[in-house]
Amino acid sequence: MSTLFGARWRPVWSGVGLLVAYYAFPVGWGDSAAGVVLSLLLTAAGLGLLGYTMIKELDHLRHGEEGRSTRALSMLLVALVMAFSLAFFILNLVEPDQIAGLSTRTDALYFTLSTMATVGYGDVHAEGQLARGLVSGLIVFNVVVVASLVRAHTIKRHGTY
Repeated sequence: MSTLFGARWRPVWSGVGLLVAYYAFPVGWGDSAAGVVLSLLLTAAGLGLLGYTMIKELDHLRHGEEGRSTRALSMLLVALVMAFSLAFFILNLVEPDQIAGLSTRTDALYFTLSTMATVGYGDVHAEGQLARGLVSGLIVFNVVVVASLVRAHTIKRHGTY
């Protein structure tokens, strides 16, 4: 049973923890406008911190310094997905017309994953300008930072990609 909580399982448990936090995060806070705005600001701050961490990791890898393990990068990617999903969900609470078809946290998670995978099914899609701006930021971040991290990490570990 102790191996179930060893280093190999940390990404799994981190993912579970992030999912629990994602679904439990208080977005209403009494349904006051100030509470929702504060929640949105905290989510944006979390996204910023996560993005900064990933950019610093990319910088370390580009300079030939020792990078984080694949498990750590996986946990950062899962955290990024959860943070963007929460941002889309909160945006939908504040401005319901921004994202068509989004009404639950699971919808927001689905929308984030389909955007990051560039699948874009169309059943949930950005309609408002604020939502399109946030989606555009996610796409650029995904293409530039996430793809660069994966490529740099692969080259560092295997000498080529």
